[in-house]
Order: sequence, then C-alpha cells, then structure tokens
Amino acid sequence: MSIEEFRGIAVDSEDGERWLLIADTHVGLEVELGKKGVRIPSQSARIAQLVLDFAEGTGATSLAILGDIKHEIASIVDSAREVRNFLNRVSGRFNKVVLVKGNHDGNLDLVLSSDAKSNIYLVDSRGFMIRSKDGKNLLLLHGNSKPRVEDFVNADVIIMGHTHPAILIQDVTGYVMRAPVIVKIRVDKSVFGKNMYNTEVGATGSTNIIVLPTFNPLTVGMDVFEIFPKDLVEVETILHYARTWEILSNIEVYLTDMTYLGTMDILARIREETGEGGYDFDWL
Repeated sequence: MSIEEFRGIAVDSEDGERWLLIADTHVGLEVELGKKGVRIPSQSARIAQLVLDFAEGTGATSLAILGDIKHEIASIVDSAREVRNFLNRVSGRFNKVVLVKGNHDGNLDLVLSSDAKSNIYLVDSRGFMIRSKDGKNLLLLHGNSKPRVEDFVNADVIIMGHTHPAILIQDVTGYVMRAPVIVKIRVDKSVFGKNMYNTEVGATGSTNIIVLPTFNPLTVGMDVFEIFPKDLVEVETILHYARTWEILSNIEVYLTDMTYLGTMDILARIREETGEGGYDFDWL
C-alpha cells in the first residue's frame, strides 16, 4: 500500500506527537460474512499491517481510531480474537493508541480488560480533544453521539467517521467504480450547536467537519449523494444537526490521496451531465 492510498490523515500535536487518525476499522467483519456463506480469511493482520505501513511512512507516533473498531454490534463473541490480534499488532508501534467507541463497539472494554496494553486508552463516543501544532483544537469522535458542549464550543475542527463516504467514478470506457473519499464540510457553528443542543451554547463563527472513510479494506462506503444532500434525521449522526444539505457548495470532496474532486454542487452538475452511473473526471 502506498501512502497515497491510505484511508486516513496524520496531524501533528503541540506536544510533539504525530497522530494517525483513522475510522471504522470494523475488525471481524469477515466473521459476520462467514455466517452468511461468504468465506474470507482473517483480516485482522492485514488491517494492522496497513496501519503500520502508513505509520512508518509518515513517522506517526500515536494512533486514534475514531469508532467502530470492531464490527460485531453490542456483543463481542465470535470476533474477540480478531480484535485482540489487531490491537496487539498495532499497539507496539505507538506511544498511545486511543480508541473512540462507536455504535459497533459495545463491550469493547471486555476485550481490553482481558489483554490490554498500558498504552491503549478507551474513550466514549463523545470523543476527545487534541491541540494541533498550529494551535487548533481538534475534536476527535465517531459521529453517532453529540460531543460534550464544552468540547464543541472550543473545537476549531471536528474529525469523525461513521458515515463511510465514497464516490462513484466512471472512466472513459464506461466502467464504474466506487472509491472512498475524505469530506470537508464548512458549517455555521452557532446554527450547528443550537440544532444539536436545542439551545444557544455560545459557539460562534464557522468550523470545519472532516469525515474520514471506512478503513476496512473489505468495504468502500456509501455514495456521498446518499449522505450529505439529505436530512439524515433517521440516521444516528451529528451531521443531521449540521444541516449539510442546505449549502452543497460548503462540502468539499477529496480522494484518499487528497486529489480535490470539487464541491458537492459541482459534483451534482457533473452527475447530471454524465448520468446516475458515476462521475467522469477526465476534466481534472
């Protein structure tokens, strides 16, 4: 795997750590697929190696996984060994490994308590803060739960997972593929906060939300047009409160090598011109 293909980002914190940020590893997904008759070899070692390869390439010293570390919802019975193997492989490479609980991470603490390394920290789905080298407060969370009010107010940037963004791309031969993407959304912080907490919380100005793709190589994700231009009131995501569907020009879409594809309003125009099958990006 090259650095350009990595489904995550790296940021430097003011305390000298270089954080590797990924989301939605869904370790143990192959266990569920096996129950449905789809036989796939264990992927825990492969996912861990992808993390280690990028850590080596970027010089990352700490790791944060922003939710859905495991795939089994609530219980962790059949995939416990896979999760332990994954965490054991990656934890030796980093000073800190912070696991943010996602909606798939029920009872994850039971795995950690039985075989946890001292540098692994489990935090709830409301997330945690780090301060970047350039002085920005980064709020790292999964995206299914509202953050703490004080964290939201103080955050300059929110980084999350949960929604698995991807995009359909059509080449000149008509072949359509789905590619994971990183999405950056500019939102009005006061409106976002009032919608989320049903009251004024003292947040002002604007903020960026960065949505990371799913990290598991067996998955790609959901078309961005099924996520951001819609009111996701029936889906447990804080993006509903951000009202992302109102101003599509505030939503930027990037491939995982950080190639800028455009804002959602531009992508909508391309979609109309090239059809529902995908997007023809030969013009880039």
